[in-house]
Amino acid sequence: MQEKQTLDERLPGLFVPDTLLPIQYFEAMRRKHLLSGEKRLVLSVLEDAVDCFMKYVDASTKKGQRLFRDAEVWIALEDKKWVFSFDNVCEALGIDPEYLRRGLREWKLRRLEAIERARIARAEQANLAAVQTIVAEAELSAAEAKVVTPMAKAVVARSVAIPAFGQRLRA
Repeated sequence: MQEKQTLDERLPGLFVPDTLLPIQYFEAMRRKHLLSGEKRLVLSVLEDAVDCFMKYVDASTKKGQRLFRDAEVWIALEDKKWVFSFDNVCEALGIDPEYLRRGLREWKLRRLEAIERARIARAEQANLAAVQTIVAEAELSAAEAKVVTPMAKAVVARSVAIPAFGQRLRA
């Protein structure tokens, strides 16, 4: 007897999110279509901009920051006059420019939030390590003080006892 299959088992790809990495999209596009020279050029322009946008979002070098800023400005600019504007490049490739623009903006926000969370976690780890070091040093000092204090008391007691002993002998 055959068991009933769930909808997920019969149509495994139906409930997969529509999120793709840019490289996945571009590779699928290359395999699907044999692009003309002009379309390959347009696709290369878009790939380079998306790559710079994603790769240098948190760049620490001036060059990386400039590459990110240039890509971000190009993506954000809504211009239909320039042949290689983001809008015209996307339309030439059959991509909705506003959809891609919105997706890249949302990706950037998520990425920057993740970077900030990681930075805060590292700072908290550093603070915790510093506090643990201070506590350990304080505990060590307290332990040394407890050891030193009985020793100091013994030394003081001996120094007091010796003169008293010497006085008894003289008497």
